[in-house]
Amino acid sequence: MPLLPTTLAYPASEIPKLEALRQLFQDWLHASVEAAPEMKEQIEGMVFDGFYPHYFSRKTRILFIGREAREIEGFNYLDLLHAAYRTGKRIGSQHLNCNLFHRRMLYMAYGLLNGLLEWKEIPDADQIGDSFATAEGVSFAFMNLSKFSNESEFWPSNWRMIGDAVRLATQTRNFIAEEVAILQPEIVITMNLGDYFSSFGQEVTPLASASRDVSSWTLMSNGHKALLLDCFHFSAPGKRDLDHYYLPIAEVVKLRFGG
Repeated sequence: MPLLPTTLAYPASEIPKLEALRQLFQDWLHASVEAAPEMKEQIEGMVFDGFYPHYFSRKTRILFIGREAREIEGFNYLDLLHAAYRTGKRIGSQHLNCNLFHRRMLYMAYGLLNGLLEWKEIPDADQIGDSFATAEGVSFAFMNLSKFSNESEFWPSNWRMIGDAVRLATQTRNFIAEEVAILQPEIVITMNLGDYFSSFGQEVTPLASASRDVSSWTLMSNGHKALLLDCFHFSAPGKRDLDHYYLPIAEVVKLRFGG
């Protein structure tokens, strides 16, 4: 179970951040096994995440937080998804452009990192992927609330397992909040995770928002301040990329950061 990506090339300036994550994940793993030795096998299959190359040189640092990895126990999340975005262009059996979760992240990041573009100016996800995590392309950070992989063939989230993961991650130290602090995002986009806000930091303060689709908050994680936006899960069916995600997110970002 690799703590860090093994196939990605990072600029020298980002190596200290990788080392900080490596130490955090080692401590996280050790503390989890110590707290729940009966779960040792599952814990040793944890799926670690973090940031893609060139994230820290982007004009705005964006962190997406999902619920759980799916069917990739023992792998590094970033290795697998970087390959899917750049070359494979598939998520499982789906083309990247058809996968709601990943195409929406790529659309959101591209639009936000390029000055809140008009929707029609945002390329298809597979085109965004061509230069993903390069010096010229889109890059972002990603972490799951749970580091356990849901190996079930059924689509619903395994909330019992997610709860176990969060409990282990927060009972001695809040490793989740520490990861957020290392990543230093300016914008954190979560996916219907309001019940778990306390896991992300010590203070979560609501901000006024005119949107029914996105709630906005100030998040303090170990001294780091970020704008937290909570929206529908990115894999939610029946939601529209533009109306339920991009426009309300862009509206809040424009209000808080200008542009």
